[in-house]
Amino acid sequence: MMIPSNKKFGSTLAAPRERSTLRSRRAVALREGGFTLVELLIAAAITVVIVVMLGLMLGSLMSSASHASQRVDAFRDARAALQMMERDLSNLVCAQWNIQTSPVPTPVPVPVTRPAAYFALDKRWQDTANDPYSDPANGNPNRQMFGLIATKSSAPGDMCAVGFYCRWDTQLHAYTLRRFFLDATTTFNVFTSPAVTAANYASDSDLYAPSVNDEVLAAYVWNLNITMRDAAGNVINTYPYICDPNTVTPTSLPAAIEISFNAMSPQAARTVTSVSSAPADWMDTTTQNYQRLVKPHAYEFRTRINLQ
Repeated sequence: MMIPSNKKFGSTLAAPRERSTLRSRRAVALREGGFTLVELLIAAAITVVIVVMLGLMLGSLMSSASHASQRVDAFRDARAALQMMERDLSNLVCAQWNIQTSPVPTPVPVPVTRPAAYFALDKRWQDTANDPYSDPANGNPNRQMFGLIATKSSAPGDMCAVGFYCRWDTQLHAYTLRRFFLDATTTFNVFTSPAVTAANYASDSDLYAPSVNDEVLAAYVWNLNITMRDAAGNVINTYPYICDPNTVTPTSLPAAIEISFNAMSPQAARTVTSVSSAPADWMDTTTQNYQRLVKPHAYEFRTRINLQ
């Protein structure tokens, strides 16, 4: 006797096996490297964070490199200015004309040089309207130095007048280190001018007349100090100090001078100028802006020049 198959019962038994097979296939797929949506979102978020951090680090490194490069450029100008001062002052000459008197040559030569203020620490540049520290009555915190130097130039002479001083720049709202310079021809014309010829003496006001066109050696330089010392090493405190052979007791040249000034990078200076446009914030060490913005970024440059 054959028993008929129960098709309904058979189909009911097959469904669980199929579902188990599908679940097994999904589990195998996950084990073989599949990710859920939550895992993908977490991975994407971590990747974004890493990329942002790398970008910030790269930006910071590039900014630091740029600032360092500009600091090097600024301080290179300051060092070059010191080297120029050393070079010029090492060629300092005393402009004393001594004509031959026995016998007197024929024809009598016209003097090319005369007694002159061949070295001067004096406030020749003044702009009290914009810079109160250029006023000689204000303590002279920024010194000014001038002199006559020998040069290898063509006729009519071999002397030039030079000078170094700090000047307030109304455009930058900061101090700049300037170099005053008269070439040999212009210096010769000063010595042969009617006023100098009549007095037989070239004073510091005749020779050294700084102007707005003087060369900028370095920007953001201030507090130019010049300390003079005698042969014993003692400080000479006289100011102004004019060396010339025209007086009964000539003022002798210092044995040595010590030069120093402060300098700042352009980036730091822009921060200062964005807040202040007053010379006092650069020169007055008691102001809040000086303590907060200037002092942390100021670097001092110093040199010593032996004149005797």
